[in-house]
Order: sequence, then C-alpha cells, then structure tokens
Amino acid sequence: MNERDAWKVTRQLRDAILRLELRPGRSLDEAALAESLSVSRTPVREAIIQLIADGLVVREGRTAKVAPLDFDDLPKLYDALLVASRVIHRLAAQSRTDDDLEQIAAHRDLFAEAVKTGDGVGRSEANFSFHMAIANAADNRHFSAFYEQTLTGSLRIARACFSNNVATDEPEIKQHLAETLRQHDLILDAITQRDAARADEYATLHHQLTKQRIKRILFAGAPVLSEDLDLAIEGDLA
Repeated sequence: MNERDAWKVTRQLRDAILRLELRPGRSLDEAALAESLSVSRTPVREAIIQLIADGLVVREGRTAKVAPLDFDDLPKLYDALLVASRVIHRLAAQSRTDDDLEQIAAHRDLFAEAVKTGDGVGRSEANFSFHMAIANAADNRHFSAFYEQTLTGSLRIARACFSNNVATDEPEIKQHLAETLRQHDLILDAITQRDAARADEYATLHHQLTKQRIKRILFAGAPVLSEDLDLAIEGDLA
C-alpha cells in the first residue's frame, strides 16, 4: 500500500458519505469496500481510521459504521461552526497571499456557475470548496481542521434536509442563492482588503443565512432518514 491509495480511498468514502450514498448507520465491510474500490483491505482500513478521526465514521465494537445524524445536536454543531468560521475568516484576512485570493475567487466563480446549472449537489460541493479555500488562506492547520469538521457536519445535515425531493419554494430558493452569492463577494472583498473585522462580520452573517435556511426546512417537515427514503438530492444545499 502507498499513501496515495489510502488518500484516494479516504476521499472516495468521504464523498460517498457526504452524498448520502453511504447512509448514516450503515456498516462498513472492509472486504466488500476493498473489492468495490479495487484495492487491498489495508488502504480501506486506513481510510476508516481517518474517517473516524474526522467524525464521519464511528466504531461499535469491531464494526465500523457511518456516523448517525443527530438532529438533537444541531444547536451545538452550529454554535461550534460559528466560532470556527469567525476565527477562520479573521485569520484569512490577516494571513492571505495573492495565490490564496486567486483560489478563493476561483471557487467563488465555480459556485456561481453551479447556481446557473441548477445542480444542488454541484452547488453544495462548490460552496464547501469556497469555504475550504478560505480555511487554507487562514494558514493554521489546527483551526482549519476544526472548521472543516464542523462544516462537514453541517453539510451532512443539509444533504439530509434537502434529500427526497423536499418541496421548496422556488422564489425563496432564488432569493437565498442571490444573497449567498452577494455574501461570497463581500467575504472575498474583506479578505482582499485584509479587513479582519469585516471578514468576521460577514462570516457571522453568512452563518446566520445558512442556519436560518436549515431551520425553515426542518420546521417545514423535512423527512427523517429511513431505510426506505429516496436520497436523490434536489434543491439548494448552499
């Protein structure tokens, strides 16, 4: 096994978990996964260890399972995400390089393109990449790891909320996406200007935008994940 094999398998399993292709609570059979991914069991085992550290997989006895979604923990998750986001945006404004700005701008543009295509999964992944580009600009691996973990947790919740063709109001979606795009521009401008205070302010506003949208969907009766639920992703995930 080489490190690239383990990294590749980790990314494949992570993406499958975030896309809900590997359902919350599903057991992860090392032999079956190794066969399906055309690798030995060793990189699969290493990937599972890393995903446990990332909070995406849990171990129950000798069995590894995709971490369940705990909607009761949602307030604490979003509290942690807010703290992480504010720190990351402040640090990005203080530490960013010109190359960092190019990367953030490129991912902002990819999100804007995904909005035009109407692809919910594409928007979600582009949005995640935009925020991780900001995390990279913060140049602090400890805070970046904290931010990525909380952002990933919120992404799993969002995917669950917007799965199964949950009915949403089209004008409300367009309004939300327009505001998301506007806030991305404001965030990038604050980081470009090295204005940590404004970056912090916009990070808080952006957090509130996402949190309020999730709350609206939950209160509207988004379905709880079950074995029979169709997890085709539709609607907005930003």
